[in-house]
Amino acid sequence: MARPRRGRICFFGTYERDYLRNITLIEGLRSSGWRVQECHVPLWEKERDKTGAYLGPWSLVLRAVELKLAYLRLLLKYVFTAGSYDIMVVGYIGHLDMPLAWLLTRLPRRPLVFSPLISLYDTLVDDRRSFADGTLMSRLLRRLDRWTCARADLVLLDTDAHIGYFVDTFNLPRRRFARVFVGAPESDAMPEPRAMPGRDAVPEPEPAEVPNERNAFEPGGEVPFQVVFIGKFTPLHGLPYMMEAARRLRDEPDIVFHFIGSGQLSVEMRETARRLELDNVRFTDWIPYESIPRYLQGAGVCLGIFGTTGKAARVIPGKVFIALSMGKGVVTADTPAVRELLTDDESALLCERGDPESLAGAIRRLYEDRELLGKIAEGGRRVFRDRASVEQVGRSATAVLERLAQGDPG
Repeated sequence: MARPRRGRICFFGTYERDYLRNITLIEGLRSSGWRVQECHVPLWEKERDKTGAYLGPWSLVLRAVELKLAYLRLLLKYVFTAGSYDIMVVGYIGHLDMPLAWLLTRLPRRPLVFSPLISLYDTLVDDRRSFADGTLMSRLLRRLDRWTCARADLVLLDTDAHIGYFVDTFNLPRRRFARVFVGAPESDAMPEPRAMPGRDAVPEPEPAEVPNERNAFEPGGEVPFQVVFIGKFTPLHGLPYMMEAARRLRDEPDIVFHFIGSGQLSVEMRETARRLELDNVRFTDWIPYESIPRYLQGAGVCLGIFGTTGKAARVIPGKVFIALSMGKGVVTADTPAVRELLTDDESALLCERGDPESLAGAIRRLYEDRELLGKIAEGGRRVFRDRASVEQVGRSATAVLERLAQGDPG
């Protein structure tokens, strides 16, 4: 069936081109008939781990210089390549792109859509504790969150729970927001690595194993029941609770935990595994997005999010959508956000947040009951196809963008 022809979208900014939210939104809009022109300059994807020294004073000065240069390149690219368009969309991470985007959409006046995915204040102050609340930086982040959303004609967020936070925290009208799930491509349609200026000549790093021979791991290796976590090692995900669940299941020789990623808690988690002598735990450093299916292929269970921060209750992480797309059984915390998509015992197994005993019990239950595992895996895949595929992401976004293009943001 031929795709309907819709308007033109300028997808604008220094957003991370290989971040799941941007991939699914761009491809989803294209699948719905929009002609999407990317006006992009790479900046944030140059560094995967944006914690610790990355947020230090000298690093922030360097980021400011890089951002000014990126603005100049963005402006030139916009002038020479953007052409005529109907709507501008600013992708994630795009808070600092919004001032320029706002100016460019004033004359002639065109709708401006912001897809922030996160609140910088929530993430860096409340969740990661990178800056103390009440400091100058925390106040600046809070004002930036509010200013960027207030300047947008429409803000796309991933869950209704997240929308409620933005409305209440930043005193913004509910009609300015719309929910569009993050979603994921079908497992057989994972994108090829996308060429990015400044990175094309440098090959992607091979995944690095933790320097401990007993933890060596090969994707697709013969591990009886793999419990896999893929993501950033930040407080949001509740990694200490996963590690404690691994300790409680250490006497089950067929259950092996595999943690894939890097970030704020990388060193701490590896030290915990060594200190507790967890022979059932494996580590692999960051892997390219397109390699994820290879590492999930042999997974028995995929882990979602288990942190106790406010943000953890408001988001559905990308890893959950990817696991659902591959027909894998998902275990994740029972939160308001997750309940917007998944049902306990039908499309996922939900457990208590911050409760390693509840998590260990859920994993053991699926290990012992393969019929239940198959049921939730199939139910999760069905929910994904009905509500969170690239095509469904495109339909959800199109429903609100068409109203916006006609002058009705609500």
